[in-house]
Amino acid sequence: MKRSDWESPILDVYGIYARPEGSYAAPLTIDQNMISIYPPHFFKRYRERIVKDETISTTDLIRCYFKNDWGFMGAVVNEDFESVYHCFEDDDKVSFVAASSEGYCFGERQGNIHIVKTIISEDMLFENQKPLFSKLKQAFIEANKERYGWK
Repeated sequence: MKRSDWESPILDVYGIYARPEGSYAAPLTIDQNMISIYPPHFFKRYRERIVKDETISTTDLIRCYFKNDWGFMGAVVNEDFESVYHCFEDDDKVSFVAASSEGYCFGERQGNIHIVKTIISEDMLFENQKPLFSKLKQAFIEANKERYGWK
């Protein structure tokens, strides 16, 4: 899309900040008054599971993620989603799952802050899990069609 195609552009701003444990990213979604925090573990999994390139710097990896990011469509975690999460990660607290442009993210919501903990790719899902995640992905696509005018 070109800026001239938008009557009212939706802007997202993100910052990258470093802490002793690694680099974080924090986008602010202005129109939804929402902040998401992506910790170093998320980008470790993004590198392993989606990008599959060990040579790219962490800063460039983060930029790559947000270049391809069209937001996410989340759902409250139920037992089915939680069991999928626990087969890939050891962390015990997760409150939402979300379809994104590049996979499925799991995280924890704290008010209007979303801590996006990890990402899995479509090909990591077992056959019996695909219908459940397919509904979430379809909702993501429909929301982006409405929001951005995707055809």
